[in-house]
Amino acid sequence: MMPLPIKATRPIRRTTIQKKSRYSLYKPELREDFISKCGYCDTPDYYSGGRTGFHIDHFAPKSKFDLLKNEYNNLVYCCPICNLGKSDDWPGDNPNTSFMGDIGYIDPCSEIYNEHLARNQDGTILALTPLGSYIHKRLKLNLRRRQICWLMERMEDQLTRLAKLGGRDDAEIKALCELTIEYFKYAGFLKRE
Repeated sequence: MMPLPIKATRPIRRTTIQKKSRYSLYKPELREDFISKCGYCDTPDYYSGGRTGFHIDHFAPKSKFDLLKNEYNNLVYCCPICNLGKSDDWPGDNPNTSFMGDIGYIDPCSEIYNEHLARNQDGTILALTPLGSYIHKRLKLNLRRRQICWLMERMEDQLTRLAKLGGRDDAEIKALCELTIEYFKYAGFLKRE
């Protein structure tokens, strides 16, 4: 089977965001632009405590490129694991060169991000290129929690579609709908901020 894209929808940073005094003030806009998911691994933010638990990564690290620390186009809405894994790692001294050969990073808003990383049908994240392998290792994309979160999202989508069949009199469909409602009640605990 062919691998799936790591992200079903590519995030797109808006270019019309008004300049703010601190990069942390961009979080609502970043959350919207990144569809409430980690820009790197695509895990929904509610698995890490929602907006308050998610981080803002400086794609070109602020420790090396202080002038970019408050530039919206250098910010990535991301989970704590990806942010800590990438940390201030960067392949050189130029903020515009994010990779050199097989070392470095692809901006998750780039059209070529999915050329380096993908998913198996079971949700595990795969490296497709040597550069993808570097990113995979640094961001710990092999962690099982990423697969579980992805599978739970797929299950929720399927349960939602099945629940719409609930108007029928079939006892098995009715039981499935009740189970679906119960599942969403518990999953809702994760999604509260």
